[in-house]
Amino acid sequence: MRTLLTTLFVAATLSGAFGQGIVFETDWTKALERAKAERKPMLIDFYTDWCGWCKVQDTTTWKDLNVARFANNYLVPVKLDAEREGGAAAVRFRPTGYPTVVLYDPNSTPQRAAYYVGYNADAAKYLEQIKADAYSSNGAIGFMPDQASPEFPDFVRSRYSKQRVKAPAPEVIEAWLAEHPDAPAEVQWAVLSLANLTTVRADAVVADASRWKTFAGESAWNSFIENQIFKRVMAAPTQIELPAALQFAAKHGGPNIDPTQLAAQWGARKKDWAYLLLLLDSDWGAKLELAQLNSLLWPIAETEGIDTELALRAARFMGAKLTGNADPSFRDTYAWLLFRAGKTKEAKAQAKQAIAESGGKLDSSEELLAKMK
Repeated sequence: MRTLLTTLFVAATLSGAFGQGIVFETDWTKALERAKAERKPMLIDFYTDWCGWCKVQDTTTWKDLNVARFANNYLVPVKLDAEREGGAAAVRFRPTGYPTVVLYDPNSTPQRAAYYVGYNADAAKYLEQIKADAYSSNGAIGFMPDQASPEFPDFVRSRYSKQRVKAPAPEVIEAWLAEHPDAPAEVQWAVLSLANLTTVRADAVVADASRWKTFAGESAWNSFIENQIFKRVMAAPTQIELPAALQFAAKHGGPNIDPTQLAAQWGARKKDWAYLLLLLDSDWGAKLELAQLNSLLWPIAETEGIDTELALRAARFMGAKLTGNADPSFRDTYAWLLFRAGKTKEAKAQAKQAIAESGGKLDSSEELLAKMK
């Protein structure tokens, strides 16, 4: 964001605050006024009190010396509970998961915003991305969150409140859109991006990508597309319908979407273990990182009564990837897979090793050992 460039040449005074991490404002209005007065972009951390990864981010990434130095000197950080006092701001930026961090510049013309959804354990990489977005002229949005808010429907506003209402069915959304053809574009986008849409409506939004991408900004548009892709793939009832959903993903998802990964996730969610293992037994599966493999195979590990041959095949995939310095939770998955395959002796050995590698306590492995007594 170009307004940051002038700020970078201002001498910054380092204080003991950096040892405490990022110093956040907690009032949206005050933070916005400060950002305008100091001509700085804002770093908005949307969280909830039930978000575990938000708490992890508070004690890791936000405590990083370099992240804190940059944020405290060159940005206006503000932390907002999206379901409490931060709800009014959240409805303007529309986070869809937590934590969601928004780099927002109210001083640029047009205003700009970049979204970072989820916890990022690599503080250096995270800071590099924030700096790149801060310097960039990309990320323009077609609405102005610093101006008076339009009136959003209750089912949108309640998403950022403790008083949730049941999400409307796609047919109800269609009725609302038909009844409000002149609603402000920001309100229309909030409905489209946060609600469950019919396939026809989702296709219409995608067909009008130029308009909505310009309005919402690239980051928010990409999140919308990824959400629509995931919903469409996971909604495929059988393998017969799956290829059409994967074609949609390949066409609209961009370079960060892996159709085969989505297909594997579909197999895990639908418990189509044979299909999942077929994908894993391929060049694509051989290139998976251990963490990715673990997330796909754990559903097999926790399925009682699974075919022992399928469990054994899954265990072999897991065992081939395990190394001596692997996370103990991955070895725990391996132990459970061996147990499901009827390999009790090997399962006990792996469970004990997982407990030892975790420092002497690992609930899941302890549970497994108790089952095998």
